[in-house]
Amino acid sequence: MYWYIEALKHYVDFRGVAHRRAFWMFIFVNLVFSVIIAMIETLTNNPGWLDAVYSLLTITPFLALATRRLRDTGLPLWSFLVLLIPMIGVLILIYFLCLPSQPRTLLIDKEGAKV
Repeated sequence: MYWYIEALKHYVDFRGVAHRRAFWMFIFVNLVFSVIIAMIETLTNNPGWLDAVYSLLTITPFLALATRRLRDTGLPLWSFLVLLIPMIGVLILIYFLCLPSQPRTLLIDKEGAKV
């Protein structure tokens, strides 16, 4: 639940990186909430607007987290364009999101601040 709340707190932060665990825990908790909402909608004969509202509210945190995750793997943000490939584009993007993190060197400027 920690990773889910952290993703929601940084829902417009497209800078930085996101590690695999942070990304996939957000996806897992998001899926659990979606299933619970779908069950509630089924039991109450609701037309499905609640799930649509929830999806709209979580699309920005997902995009921000996915952007940070792609950056963590060392791939350019142009990697999102694989979604334009019919049928297999989503599978390729999932593969990209599963890649391990790339090692980075810690850059320190002249004043001693991390860059």
